[in-house]
Amino acid sequence: MARKSDTLVVRNKFYIITNGEQTECNYFKLLKCKRSIYDVKILFENADPLGLVKYAQNFLDDANQVWCVFDIDETYKDGRLVPALKQAEESGIKIAYSNIAFEVWLISHFEKCKQTLQLKDYARELDRILKENGKGETYTKNDEKLLKTYFIPNYKKAMENAKIVYQNYVKEHNEKIRTNANQYGIGYQALPFTNWWRRLN
Repeated sequence: MARKSDTLVVRNKFYIITNGEQTECNYFKLLKCKRSIYDVKILFENADPLGLVKYAQNFLDDANQVWCVFDIDETYKDGRLVPALKQAEESGIKIAYSNIAFEVWLISHFEKCKQTLQLKDYARELDRILKENGKGETYTKNDEKLLKTYFIPNYKKAMENAKIVYQNYVKEHNEKIRTNANQYGIGYQALPFTNWWRRLN
């Protein structure tokens, strides 16, 4: 009688779940084609950060890693951000976010994003950057060709810039008495920052 052998099941699926229906999904799909060694699944879910985390829990048993990706927007002020971070930590789900919006990450592909702007003004800032870098284009949020041509090739620079800004912000935060901060993160109401570099490492 043949001896029964144990089979090791290797989970090589990598789930990215975002509430950014077009720009974020397009970005990840383009980056996936460039560098992933995993079977990457990119899913859209129309939910706030806590809803994303709850949805993401459905995929934990099937994946090597599960990430939730979102913009902070107004979720900190509304009390919806910290519960999402807590539940993600307890569940083993990883988080990548931009404060306040995805455009902060896109700016990082060309320079360190340190200027606090109104949400609507980040698109104008990207217009300026594209013009100064001789691209001859204006930023359109859902333009996949724009992402592929001008941003994806610079993703390593974006990682470096975003990491520097984030770490400097954390250092500055830790040297002060923290108002508007908590154990799950730094203050979410001041400087623009993103931790997307963690997801792309």
